[in-house]
Amino acid sequence: MVRRGIDAWALGAAVVLGAITLAAPLVGVAAWQPAAMAGAVAAGLLYATCRVLALEPQLERAAGAPRPPLVFLLLPFGVYLALIPWSIHERAPDGDEPWFLLTTHSIAYDFDLDLANNYRNQDSLAFMPRAIEPQPGDPETDDGTIRSRHGAVLQAVMAPAYRIGGRAGAMVVVAALAALGAWLVLDLTAFSPDARARLAAYAIFSFAAPFLIYSQQIWAEVAAVVLAVAAFRWIDRLTGANGSPTTGTGRAEWSTWVFLALSLAVLPAIKLRLALISVALALIVVLRLAPARRRGGLVVLAAVGVPSALLVLWSNRAVFGTVLGMHSWGELEVYRQPASKLALGLNGLFFDLAYGLVACAPIWLLLFPGAVASFRRNRRLLFEVALIAVPTLLLVASRREWYGGWSPPFRYGLVVLPFLALLLVPLFERRPDPGRQGAPGSAVRSPAAGIVALALVLALLSGALTVLFVVEPGWTYNLADGRHHFLHHLEARTGLDLARLLPSATRARMATWLLPVLAVAVAILAARVRRRTVATACAGIPLLFLAALPVLADSLPTRRLEIESAAVHRTGGNQEPERWTLDRTRFPEAWVLPEGSRAEATVIPGGDRVEIAVTLQAIRNRAAPLTLIARAGDREVGRLTFAEGGETGWHSRTFPAAPWPAGARLVLEVPYGDAMPANGVKIDRVDLRWH
Repeated sequence: MVRRGIDAWALGAAVVLGAITLAAPLVGVAAWQPAAMAGAVAAGLLYATCRVLALEPQLERAAGAPRPPLVFLLLPFGVYLALIPWSIHERAPDGDEPWFLLTTHSIAYDFDLDLANNYRNQDSLAFMPRAIEPQPGDPETDDGTIRSRHGAVLQAVMAPAYRIGGRAGAMVVVAALAALGAWLVLDLTAFSPDARARLAAYAIFSFAAPFLIYSQQIWAEVAAVVLAVAAFRWIDRLTGANGSPTTGTGRAEWSTWVFLALSLAVLPAIKLRLALISVALALIVVLRLAPARRRGGLVVLAAVGVPSALLVLWSNRAVFGTVLGMHSWGELEVYRQPASKLALGLNGLFFDLAYGLVACAPIWLLLFPGAVASFRRNRRLLFEVALIAVPTLLLVASRREWYGGWSPPFRYGLVVLPFLALLLVPLFERRPDPGRQGAPGSAVRSPAAGIVALALVLALLSGALTVLFVVEPGWTYNLADGRHHFLHHLEARTGLDLARLLPSATRARMATWLLPVLAVAVAILAARVRRRTVATACAGIPLLFLAALPVLADSLPTRRLEIESAAVHRTGGNQEPERWTLDRTRFPEAWVLPEGSRAEATVIPGGDRVEIAVTLQAIRNRAAPLTLIARAGDREVGRLTFAEGGETGWHSRTFPAAPWPAGARLVLEVPYGDAMPANGVKIDRVDLRWH
């Protein structure tokens, strides 16, 4: 009854606040919109969560049915659909979205994939406020035909709706695909008899970032999720897994084989790297089926898959001049990559401040104790999830653009996210307790109190971030220098260098490795905690860390400064490379201080004397001497002179060790020159060695 009352109040609040959001500009209080929308989204997520929990009896009654009740499809679709008007109002297409939409426009109106006329006619103005040009890597033929370097699978699906409703119609299709993917994920959890555990995994996947973010945008990865999950579902049907009825040996079974083969064939047509998912799923079929049934199925897979694979390779060859399209064979040689690079990429995929899965939704930290629980209770599940996810994650981690380019978090890993979500089910399962079978009402052991308490805290943090991402949808495209938009604003307002205490794989630091290890350790240990008092203490650790973050940033000695940080006050210059530069991680992060400019930052001393080392590059636009001066407040620490014809590449220069007055700010200044064009100094980082 209480939960039903919360449902009603939450839904009512969402409707009222949504109406205020729409009406605010009409009554001259447009500034109210973000706050009203934040409240509407928070109330909507609360309503969706309560409804999911309330539907537990319905899911239990549907156990053994061919598919979950349709309400689990309609609920996320309703949430995704309700957010579309705000998403369109607040954010123009970004990243690769404009080119997905332009291809969709070409299919819908020209019935072809040639974008040359669409670029000439500036057709992108139909769905965004600026005209776009071909992307780097777009193939162009001698006769002037221009194709997008992206596939056309999702674009073809969106084309009819786009013809009717433009960008909004295309987004409705993506929202429908996302809801279908969430529904199919719930179906995949049928291996568990515990409806509550199944619903927990379903709710985390459906209503938390990053999947909810992608339900509001045009990315091919959403279609890939649907195909991959549908393929796994058909595998379950063929093998009779998860308690699902088999499809028999007649026409129904053969049609399931054909659907499976088609889905595995279409995945590489969306993105070539998705061939790894197809291979992994095909291997799971081989391992699950008995030899007598395996032979016929493999014939179907080969009959559909081999011609489809050859067609994809031939198409790439015809369009790009190589069978791998815009990729190279070297990208597949993961074994040649240094272990440190792979480790940094994997770390970034999960924990990077701007692009990591756990960073955008802390609830996904539960994947690690979930993997431990799966190892103990369902090793086949863990093996199959690893078979699907590990090769893709390793391939992505080996790339310089492991973060997915100019995109929301975890883009390249999104296709494996539904399978990772399955690992959450054993973590929340209630199971028989052999030691207490005689006690009335106590034959079932609930999830560990530590996990329940930690999950509640992480869910609140994830909900807050999800609300933030919905209200400010542009903030899902984090700064390409590895800094989160929200943290960027906090640093600018407080002057505290908060980022140095948080993980970043684009700006590797001690926190990049230390914080993930501690977080994973706390999450795994929480699964061992049964006492509620201890569980509450464990759950408070994330909140305690967040509360202590400003205190730590204002008290721990400064060891390194990144001049592009918003905590550094600069009187001139520019970031280099620009925030979005193709394959940006090839270049050092830097800030250019031209002559006549300075950078000033708060420094927390770690001793009485300091030695300042600057990683820099001199910029010479004219023949003249160049000087960089370091000051502790008003007192000069030293100066570096760059002679004409001196070293021009990246190198480190060190100021002499000098006393550091308490409370002084570090100032780096390039004095005015006497002519134009101006010279300058490009600074990557400043290391402070305290004595």
